[in-house]
Amino acid sequence: MYYLPTSCLVLFFLFFLFHPLPCVLSKEDLGWCEALFQYGNLTAGFPFWGGNRPKSCGHPLLELHCLKNITSLSISNHEYNVFHIDQTYNTLRLARTDHLGSFCSAGFNTTTFPREIFKLFPTYKSLTVLYHCDPKLSYRSSYTCPDLGLFSMSQSLDYKYSCQDSFIVNVPTSFVPEEKELNLTNLESALREGFEMKLVINEIPCQECSSTHGICGYSSTTQICCNVTSPSGGVSCLPQPQPSGDVAVKGLAAEICEISTTPFGYLAENTVVTLTSNSTVEENWQSLISPQ
Repeated sequence: MYYLPTSCLVLFFLFFLFHPLPCVLSKEDLGWCEALFQYGNLTAGFPFWGGNRPKSCGHPLLELHCLKNITSLSISNHEYNVFHIDQTYNTLRLARTDHLGSFCSAGFNTTTFPREIFKLFPTYKSLTVLYHCDPKLSYRSSYTCPDLGLFSMSQSLDYKYSCQDSFIVNVPTSFVPEEKELNLTNLESALREGFEMKLVINEIPCQECSSTHGICGYSSTTQICCNVTSPSGGVSCLPQPQPSGDVAVKGLAAEICEISTTPFGYLAENTVVTLTSNSTVEENWQSLISPQ
């Protein structure tokens, strides 16, 4: 085991003091994280949060909302209805809320799905809607809306330079734009049915956590495993190893927290920082602030 010099430990301590990384879950939170999100016919656990599940129970981008018997998810400032969640295969079926009605009154902009967590399911594809197109030209699969003007749907960008704007919609791979005039009813039906996204979540860390009777959660975008470590309710949280094996000094590759109250607020009495897969540094921070 390699031990950092005292000067380095002091720097680490100052970092924790002014940029605290507290134990994310309390004993009470751990109890809530064992509960499932339930609304209507949807049930979801880790990596989702929302409802009676605190934020630290799931990934920050996967907060479920409940309103008027509808479960929704906000992605890149756009609201999506959540029709189905399959936690066995980590998929969910979504439909953009403003694309559920008339297409001519839909939102004319593209949602950017964060690639680190969302991937379009293989049975769906993205189509480009080109609009405000030059009416003097002829387009495949075209239609005219009051606000969009003449628009065309395409998997290619053949008419990119003759149209002013564009946005992307996700439809089943079986949906094929017509060669001539677009059947708007078919398009609206496909958008109302929604599309499936695969969650890019590594399941192994949470499975290993559960095998030790721990509770899975998140500290920012880092998976953690938390356990109650003492009868008084002390909680220990460890960031879970990721497949890449990268050293995450900025997020602390590993942290054990036993909460105690000090004049500085809540500090970790004992912290383990993983520097590499084979070397750790362990230091009792309490000794650094105890009176000499």
